[in-house]
Amino acid sequence: MRMRSIGPLTLAALLTGAAVVESQQPAPANLGIKYVRDSDEYATLARQVYRAATDAVTRTPTSMGQRAWAVVLDIDETALDNSTYQLERATYGLPYDDASWNAWVNRREAAAVPGAVDFVAAVRRAGGHIAWISNRDAATATATRLNLANVRLWHDDDRLCPAEGTARPKRVRRAEVVSGQGACAWPGRPMTVIALVGDQMGDFPDAEEKIPNTGTDAAFGATCYLLPNPMYGQWTTRVTRVR
Repeated sequence: MRMRSIGPLTLAALLTGAAVVESQQPAPANLGIKYVRDSDEYATLARQVYRAATDAVTRTPTSMGQRAWAVVLDIDETALDNSTYQLERATYGLPYDDASWNAWVNRREAAAVPGAVDFVAAVRRAGGHIAWISNRDAATATATRLNLANVRLWHDDDRLCPAEGTARPKRVRRAEVVSGQGACAWPGRPMTVIALVGDQMGDFPDAEEKIPNTGTDAAFGATCYLLPNPMYGQWTTRVTRVR
């Protein structure tokens, strides 16, 4: 999911992982960029999440008969790794902005998140469909498809569902996949969504959407699969976790 970036960090601290002060103050937030790019832990966590999701999508279809089914994936920090964009902005002390972000998307240089390629291949082998529901601008749709194709994530049967203003939030686009009607649908083919993968809570349905086995905390690890994203998100401005 694409959201506003956190504040800048000097290049020296970013590359060395050094603490800013010797006290027990927290490490600089943009060390999250280094964590994604350099740590074995991040890559292992990502592959772990995707292995769990793969297990679900290879077991579930056997009980569905002839019903069509799909997996819903976010793109940014879920399937495509944009840490290069984050590093470039941090190096020059620049915040996120829409123009620089769209320019990055049009470069089509994002790598695949660890585990994503194998997961997508497993979905296709099992007979599933893939809907990419992203907050990327519709104007960058062609570049997004090409980037996904470059890292072996795109297939012509897929549906790419970018943001198109406030009238079609992710919940609307998910409903189109389920109903078989609308821009994100396989026309006339309602889909049973058996897994969703994302890096922000907004990538997943709430209870009101009535997508089976979603909308609760228990859904995570069973139907909903959340990847770590220490680089940006709503948590950067939250003072206290409420649950």
